[in-house]
Amino acid sequence: MEDLIQKLEKLNPGKKILSVYDEGFKNFGMIHQGFQIDALLDYIERNNKVKDEIVYVADDNRMRQEVAGQLDPIMLSVYGGLDVQTGVCFGRNNLLNGLEFHHGSEVYIVGADMIMMVGLQQDIKWPEGTYDSSLIKFYYAPKGSVVELYGGCMHYAGANVYHEQGINVIVSLLKWTNSPIDFEVGKSDRDELIIGKNTWFIAHPEYLAAREAGWHLGITGENFKFRTF
Repeated sequence: MEDLIQKLEKLNPGKKILSVYDEGFKNFGMIHQGFQIDALLDYIERNNKVKDEIVYVADDNRMRQEVAGQLDPIMLSVYGGLDVQTGVCFGRNNLLNGLEFHHGSEVYIVGADMIMMVGLQQDIKWPEGTYDSSLIKFYYAPKGSVVELYGGCMHYAGANVYHEQGINVIVSLLKWTNSPIDFEVGKSDRDELIIGKNTWFIAHPEYLAAREAGWHLGITGENFKFRTF
């Protein structure tokens, strides 16, 4: 793992990359160990649909039923019986583009090595709603890790380590997160970031899709582009 991280740092001068098993990751989340996940990883491998864009499916009932024996114990341990949604996220990405955060944890069962770009909600500057990208931390999450990101940890798609494998995760959140807004959004500074239920998003001005959608363009500084294998 250390050799791989060093190679990634050489490809990306000035970027300090740590493992999600590093002590510093505790500011953003935790790693769950001791769960059997071979069926989960097998599901990801068999259903690998990696494309050049990022695809997110919030809730996949067929998948949940097929791997319930290994998935349910993780969900009960992390969420303590709360209603959750579990789906998949796959594709290729090497740009920051934006950061989102939620109430409640987000869990990844990582099916392909990835770099997570994370920050903390409390570092957003108000009333402007801006966030300095130089504050972002980079963590390497290896295939087979079960990663919990705490509520308020800002994140987005991350960067794939290997182009061929892309990003490929099983992802869980509190039920209805990211679903369409069916309520009247308030007018406070923070409300400007809401793009879906339980989802607040800050985009970099270079993120064209966010500009076209009218999302809040609050990330200042570099829009990181990771070089990977």
